[in-house]
Amino acid sequence: MNRLISTTLVAFAFAVGAKADGGSIVPGGNWNDTKGAAINAHGGCVQYADGFYYWFGEDRNGMKCNGVSCYRSSDLYSWTRVGLALTPTGTMTDENRDIAKGRTFERPKVVYNATTGKWVMWVHWENGSDYGQAKVCVAQADKIEGPYTLVDVFRPNDHDSRDQTLFLDTDGRAYHICSTNMNTNTNIALLSDDYLTPTATENLQLLGKKYEAASIFKVGDIYYGLFSGCTGWTPNRGRYTYTYDLLGQWVSGNDFKDQDGSTGINFCIDKGKDNTYQSQSAYVFPVQGKDKCFVYMGDRWNSGNVQSSKYIWLPVSIRSGYPAVRWYDSWNLSIFDNMYRYKRVAEVEDGGEYCLLERNSDRVVSRPKSSLSLEDDGESNIFFVFHKTDIPYIYKIEEKATGKYIESLFGSLRFQTEVDKDTQKWVLVLEEDGYYHIQNYSDGACISVSGNETMAGTPVYLNEKDKNIHQSFALYFDSEKHPEYVEADMYSKSYREKNRELMAAQDEAMSIEGISGSQDLYSDIAVADGHVTISGMQGSTVVTVYTVSGVYVAGARGTSVSFDLNPGIYLLRICDKVVKVRIS
Repeated sequence: MNRLISTTLVAFAFAVGAKADGGSIVPGGNWNDTKGAAINAHGGCVQYADGFYYWFGEDRNGMKCNGVSCYRSSDLYSWTRVGLALTPTGTMTDENRDIAKGRTFERPKVVYNATTGKWVMWVHWENGSDYGQAKVCVAQADKIEGPYTLVDVFRPNDHDSRDQTLFLDTDGRAYHICSTNMNTNTNIALLSDDYLTPTATENLQLLGKKYEAASIFKVGDIYYGLFSGCTGWTPNRGRYTYTYDLLGQWVSGNDFKDQDGSTGINFCIDKGKDNTYQSQSAYVFPVQGKDKCFVYMGDRWNSGNVQSSKYIWLPVSIRSGYPAVRWYDSWNLSIFDNMYRYKRVAEVEDGGEYCLLERNSDRVVSRPKSSLSLEDDGESNIFFVFHKTDIPYIYKIEEKATGKYIESLFGSLRFQTEVDKDTQKWVLVLEEDGYYHIQNYSDGACISVSGNETMAGTPVYLNEKDKNIHQSFALYFDSEKHPEYVEADMYSKSYREKNRELMAAQDEAMSIEGISGSQDLYSDIAVADGHVTISGMQGSTVVTVYTVSGVYVAGARGTSVSFDLNPGIYLLRICDKVVKVRIS
């Protein structure tokens, strides 16, 4: 909530937020506790202890802060109010190091310290009249529900700290993450062993990105961060980052650019994604007993009455290797039961049956009608049988249900009876994260997503290779039908390291395969200024040019032929012989 740089507070007259309706969560409804009162816990977090979930948040009376509230639930649907976990007390001091009534407490986050046996709370603290203090309030308690007692109010390592969160790692270390430098950068600081103060070990991240509302979670070796941009109370497009080193360099894509210049890839994929379903991220928490299953906690802020702000809770899928939050009018925990039924295959096998999952949408290439599109998991999903050819990394792809083969014909994607033509051959060009550009061996066209969209029903078609177009697909198998298939270890750091090695091996193999350099077929190959000429050939000889990954570039016939090529390494196929040339 970047109030500091917001010049206009835009009020939202939404009548709905999120609610529990029996055994479901309904984003867009009023959410009452077990006594019928509206839940009052904004910008908060959820922790699990002793068989219960505990929900902490800002307790508001209109715009005024009452403290930090606590609710408890055994099922995530019905919540009982426990009371105030942190209650304002004492009097205001000139040093601004108190928690007196009238102060502002925002974005409370709670973690358990197994060494001290204490529950520790960090809160964004302001003086109650403006947002110039940019401090944190640290408190601790013997029990998760409190009462929490004040430890101190301060600027962590003298940094201004506004939207903030805590992250407890699997090794027991805890970190404080906050928007700093007037919400321009993000600071990550390792906490002391008791989690009460930051250590000198810290790192400034996402420089100039203007991210806030950090929500950090971890799967395997990968740390994921969900953020919003800085637009005051007004919702904007969410964005995600990831890293293998919490204090190292975070990766932030450039899939879109907001008016303020901030960039990132959106973690929302459905209609309403341009404003994060009218919400701002607050926290991501795991569902107990369900592997890799998380819930996105978002707030739909009412800038004129924070107390009436609503809650947007939605499931988070990480099966693509990246966070994806879909919209549901209503959902319950059973949605996680089949979330990971389709699994990334460790290695493409000859005769293997796979579907194509698109990276940015977390959706599967399907054919609900006559044409291809991205769809949710269901009966329209297409499973393909991948057949190896005699050329490495090149496959023929058969639609399992019909026995037809996908083919590039006049620039369009068709399903045809099998023929021995290059138009039915496809190169799987590996990327570092395990996705592929699937390029036609004949014309180089890639399977692509229309308009770079992510919503269900988005057409899938052929287009020239372009790094700015969504053209990355991974191969997934149905684990219920093929439990014998091996799942990729895609959440490990070693997975990308291995893929980088495989990418280098693919380039090497495609470059070396079939190369003879025999000059029986020609007298000279001349390369100069992006121009290659093959001369002295007998009769009308066919020469074709391919990239080192096997994608067709050009072709010509004659006793002497020439090509204008961009810088790179190419394969010249002269009859049945191959020569490698470098264009610089």
